[in-house]
Amino acid sequence: MALALVILAFASGESRALNGGVQEEAGSGAGERTFDARTSRVEPTKEQREAASRLLRKAGAGTRMAWDRRFGTPHTIYPARGTLTGPREGTPAEIARSWIRENRALFGLAAGDVDDLNVTQSHGLSTGTRIISFAQTFDGVEAVHGGSMTVVVRKDGSVESYAGQSARHGELSGGWELSGAQALERVAGRLAGATAFAAEAVGEQAGYTQFARGDFAAGSYVRKAVFVTGEGALPAYQVLFIEKLDRAWDVMVDARTGEILFRDSLVDHSRAEGTVYENFPGDAGSGGQPVIKSFEPTPQSPSGYVDPTGLAGLDGPTTLGNNANSYANWSNFLVPADQAPRPVSPLSHFNYSFSDHWGRSGCQAVPPSYAQDLEPAATNLFYHHNRIHDEFYRLGFTETGDNFQVNNYGRDSGGGDPILGLVQAGAATGGAPLYTGRDNAYMLTLPDGIPPWSGMFLWEPINDAFEGPCRDGDFDASVIEHEYAHGLTNRYVSAEDNALGTHQSGSMGEGWGDWYALNYLHREGLYGKSVVGEYVTGNPARGIRNWSYGKNPTTYADIGYDIVGPEVHADGEIWTAILWDYRQALVAAFGQARGAEIAQRTITDAMPRSPANPSFLDMRDAIALAIDDRYHDSSSYERIFDVFWTEFARRGAGFHARTAGGDDLDPTPAFDHPNGSRNGTLVGRVVNAATGEPVADARVMLGRFEARVSPLRTTGSGGGFSAPVVAGTYPVTIQARGFGSRTFENVRVRAGETTSLRFPLSPNLASGANGAKVVSATSPNARALIDDTEASTWTSRRRGNAVIELARPAEITSVRVSAYTTSRFEALRDFTLQVSTDGSVWRNALIEKEAFAYRKPRPVAPDVHYKTFRLENPTRAKFVRFYTDAPMGETKARVQAAELQVFSGTVKDVEPLPPPPPDPPYEDEGTIAFGTPVGDATSGGVTAVDFQTNCTFPPATQGSDGWVTRLPESFGDGLRQVSVKGTSPAPHDLDLYFYSADCELTGSAASAAADESGTIPSGTRYVLTHLWLGAGESFELRATDAR
Repeated sequence: MALALVILAFASGESRALNGGVQEEAGSGAGERTFDARTSRVEPTKEQREAASRLLRKAGAGTRMAWDRRFGTPHTIYPARGTLTGPREGTPAEIARSWIRENRALFGLAAGDVDDLNVTQSHGLSTGTRIISFAQTFDGVEAVHGGSMTVVVRKDGSVESYAGQSARHGELSGGWELSGAQALERVAGRLAGATAFAAEAVGEQAGYTQFARGDFAAGSYVRKAVFVTGEGALPAYQVLFIEKLDRAWDVMVDARTGEILFRDSLVDHSRAEGTVYENFPGDAGSGGQPVIKSFEPTPQSPSGYVDPTGLAGLDGPTTLGNNANSYANWSNFLVPADQAPRPVSPLSHFNYSFSDHWGRSGCQAVPPSYAQDLEPAATNLFYHHNRIHDEFYRLGFTETGDNFQVNNYGRDSGGGDPILGLVQAGAATGGAPLYTGRDNAYMLTLPDGIPPWSGMFLWEPINDAFEGPCRDGDFDASVIEHEYAHGLTNRYVSAEDNALGTHQSGSMGEGWGDWYALNYLHREGLYGKSVVGEYVTGNPARGIRNWSYGKNPTTYADIGYDIVGPEVHADGEIWTAILWDYRQALVAAFGQARGAEIAQRTITDAMPRSPANPSFLDMRDAIALAIDDRYHDSSSYERIFDVFWTEFARRGAGFHARTAGGDDLDPTPAFDHPNGSRNGTLVGRVVNAATGEPVADARVMLGRFEARVSPLRTTGSGGGFSAPVVAGTYPVTIQARGFGSRTFENVRVRAGETTSLRFPLSPNLASGANGAKVVSATSPNARALIDDTEASTWTSRRRGNAVIELARPAEITSVRVSAYTTSRFEALRDFTLQVSTDGSVWRNALIEKEAFAYRKPRPVAPDVHYKTFRLENPTRAKFVRFYTDAPMGETKARVQAAELQVFSGTVKDVEPLPPPPPDPPYEDEGTIAFGTPVGDATSGGVTAVDFQTNCTFPPATQGSDGWVTRLPESFGDGLRQVSVKGTSPAPHDLDLYFYSADCELTGSAASAAADESGTIPSGTRYVLTHLWLGAGESFELRATDAR
């Protein structure tokens, strides 16, 4: 669901330094859908490091700094509390520029460079603090996607903090040899295959030249810009290319050569009066009934909601006003022009009854159906877009914060950009058979001065894909606010537009959307649950997410936990859970009204003072600064800080948490409060329950998941571990070779005390580490069932089976099964377990119907996570036969299961075998002739189609637009890593697709990063390296053993 724009591939080093200090950026990576040619690491000079030491000494203990590895300049400078300087005289912009001038040695700037900085934003918070943002300029042209510097100046003139991505002093290399039209034509050819497209300029808007749309969904925008690097500055064009309404790109093009320097998606994938639903139709709370709401002026909208000029304060006849413009968009593939059908009322009384024709017709796609509810749907979306405008305006997203308005009332040079609300988007064109306009919502945010748009889809059940009800998304307030919040975060976070291009920042973009939606519903007393999307999904327990946020168990350590692996919606749930706990703890401490106010103020205030593409920890620190700014003179200051650190610590983002940057998928969690008296110490010893011996190298997690997550500790040779933990009650999950995984519930840690516990693990008799073997299986890679982790999966067929010889003959008392899957509806539902003492004569030990079940609309992680099944009578066995009787999807022919762990209460002598030595790396290399940006390797690539159709190795088209590598058979166990890297300096985009021995797709690593890396899915035998962008690209592929 939703929107995001671009990224500068920065790595935000560890997010804090103890007792003050400069931090190195530990790594860098482009986020999903992003390409950035700036891949070389640039080190700070000796003079810069010396200047950094001087600043840190002067600013005081606890001040922390991180470097931007692309430029060798400071990325963030944050004080522990308070400010970096004392009060100063002058305007905020003068103070900010003066502070940069004083520290120009730190930034590697010449005196003239500071003079040439353009003020791009002077945004005031209600505390009196001002956010001053500068852009570096070269020959009078501003840098874009880099070259930004933000200084936060408090009301008393003191400099609070710095965030930026600036380049050191350098000269502009060459001039603008291509025209803007030629730059757009290059982009259209590379990204849409439109080599015959001829760009035609039709006007100017918001500093961009606007070009006619041609055969695309909407017009494109181009402006002259500079692209800064660690070596200098390049003349460039910024191109906003809109191929489809939900497929658009922000591209930087070299104005000398036409090469693409940078690319990121613009889309995230969710008296006047009107009758509306404040939550959704039928909700049992007060938000479930139609109410009449005024569209008249508010303090945030002085001309009301339906004055189309924003000037006269006169009510207009339709859903068009200064803040929003809502109308039908039944074709999801055409420019969102406002000549489409829409409500009309000469008296501005938009009071229509909602009859739910879409639902009552059973999702009948042929009008009248949904069209009969256009008026109430448009009115509802229009009201919420205006309501959210006013809500966010009050929180600081004003004209100078680049909000969405036609008329900015002279407060900012922008304007002309109300949000376009696309009602029933794709209703006519988005149904069967492709369903491109169903069961979703999206937001596309363009720069200030160009209208964004948000599409609300119709929802309908699709068997074994998304089995929800027939609903109109225009009536779900949580979905509407989630999508609008993408507009807030993509314009308000940092000095850069759409600066949420890394995995962690993109996840926060999704998480903020959920948080603001729930905050509104709870703040207004409209909803008692913490569920997003209940109406559109028909699921009152968890909506469209894995859990209700009141039951979400995830922590910062769990990035990548979901069955889909690292994914911004799933990992965004972690961020929402942290913020929701913070809000609810404040409500418990201060009451609903004040607690919600503190939470929404500090969470929103943090955004403009954060760096671009922040990590969770960058934003945590920005919230801490926001608390200090807004409440430092409040009697509740210390209590608010205590609540803040307690809740972040309980979710693994505590004081000593670390990350290598926004694209770090394996951050180091910490559960400690900076005030040591609030912590206890958790001391544990992990032992073999059968022998009493210590278990070394066991992974210890404060949480419920073990696959793809970051452990808090790993046990030493004596089986012990110790960690400071803020007071609370936690689940502790321990996973180890030979023992599988076990979760110990309700481990309580008390402040100031040591909690010492013994954690016994029973040997897993079906573990390969203990000597268990797969005797036979109806499908390959059944080893995934006996590797002690649900990170790997076995794909079988209905009624397929695997026979496993146990490590020891024993009386079986229980089995632990995981249905974790790479395809939701292929997850195991029913299974049978048979036992045998000789491998010939079998008897049933367990017959489990609906062992794993799901609640519509789809299976999610908690549905398929480990479950323990106890045998009614202990049964002696040397062999077990595991039948995959049925998957969750009724149309699915395959069944996936991740683990079969077998336990006995009587076995006494089982110890894991010594681990085998890691396999040597497997390497391959080749050259790919051309890229295919108009397709991908799941459907449109030449080599991919050849390989999947003929299943021959190597394919006849090897090297055309892809290259197939055959891996050693052992590399399909789900425990290996692979990376591919292009060897030429030219722009390129390589993706990876994984296939089984039968040439069926098992997964992919296909972001828009130039190069790729990831885990090889279970059952993989072949890897296809696909060239999405580039030509004549040589590559090197390396697969390694991750054990």
